[in-house]
Amino acid sequence: MDPSTGASGPNSSSTASSGTGPISLTSNSIPINSSNAINNSPPQSGSAPHVSGAHSISAAQPHSLPKMDRSEMRKAKAVSDAIDKALRADKERLQKERSAKLLILGPSETGKTTVLKQLKLLYGRKGLDVERQTYRRVVHLNAMKAIQALSYGLQKCNIPLEKSENIVHLETVMRLETTLKRYSITSIGFTNPAIPRKITDAKAETDMFLDMVPAIKALWADDGIQECYRVGSNINLQDSAQYFLDSVDRIAEPDYVPTDDDILQARVRTLAVSEHYFNIDSVLYKIYDVGGQKSLRKYWAPYFDDVDGIIFMAALSSFDQCCEEDERMNRMKECVVLFNSVANHKLFADTAFILFMNKIDVFQRKLDSGSLVKTHFSEYDGPNDYATASAFLHSRFLQQCKDTAKQIYTHFTHATDTNQMRVIVVAVNSIVQRMNLRSSGLL
Repeated sequence: MDPSTGASGPNSSSTASSGTGPISLTSNSIPINSSNAINNSPPQSGSAPHVSGAHSISAAQPHSLPKMDRSEMRKAKAVSDAIDKALRADKERLQKERSAKLLILGPSETGKTTVLKQLKLLYGRKGLDVERQTYRRVVHLNAMKAIQALSYGLQKCNIPLEKSENIVHLETVMRLETTLKRYSITSIGFTNPAIPRKITDAKAETDMFLDMVPAIKALWADDGIQECYRVGSNINLQDSAQYFLDSVDRIAEPDYVPTDDDILQARVRTLAVSEHYFNIDSVLYKIYDVGGQKSLRKYWAPYFDDVDGIIFMAALSSFDQCCEEDERMNRMKECVVLFNSVANHKLFADTAFILFMNKIDVFQRKLDSGSLVKTHFSEYDGPNDYATASAFLHSRFLQQCKDTAKQIYTHFTHATDTNQMRVIVVAVNSIVQRMNLRSSGLL
């Protein structure tokens, strides 16, 4: 299968994945953060002509009306109520056809927020401009955390530096561990409230990054760090590490302003449920982005009612990684268990279900570098190539759906590729609207 194309297909048999049992999704609530998208609030529904049955007679004089007994009046009122009910039903149906509620679900670091950023770029009135200056800080923090993760990876992987003079730079980076924890960005413009901060000035963060630029450049050029980058799959390194470390000179410029690609590559951890509105081909979408960490999934349930479509995000590249919360658990296997819980949820029986097998670019890079799927999935006996390995991992997800007649629409995605996402969003819109027509009996 060509990594650049999407594919869709029905699910197959239902066998449980290895790993822990299904995750319980309980009904707690969490505040919603509004976001700027194409509309800051849903449009007011249009007015419809109101007919009130017997009460619609207006011009005749009272003495010219025939007298009605109580039985006839009750019949007339029943007719009037039936007309009103039919008009309300038609109005609600038309509104539903022009709007849709969509959830983006999945574990952390699968690309959920990146998909949302693409929607802002493609369908938002101001694109990503509202957040552009704030992302300057995010980019600087991402670069610092990337080189820090690689520095600790040297020790974990027992890899020596190529140049002994870089030891001083290594020590400089590692001394900043405590400081960088204070800059754990969890949503744009806000820091993690659970982590006390002594420095809140964005300028101070930029100054810290600029002070580290010589150390970052020297270490990133060292063969020891490069070897760690190639082999270190379990050092909590963000997927965009190379992108930002290759761009240190550019992002260190005094007048640096993040590009759209910079923002799409930037990593921001989501710890709250946020609500966004987009008009996609004359359909108003209300889209919810949620935190994917295991501790936050209990907050998903309140948003499950009246859902028209679910995009479930899975990262193909996670096949050789362990969970951040539990290093004994493989990330891909944990994702399969979560998919089982969501795909078989009773509230989603008639919901359009779209599976994004994301990060195909990182997956391909890992296969090319020699990371073996069989090492992490002993039952896999195929070649270590993209087409065969991706089909195997895809089948693990489809097998989870107990309703074998349920259609699971699959796209193999590279969420930071705007051109690909533009095509996929159109396809997703078509799927959701077709499901809407089917559920309303019009298809």
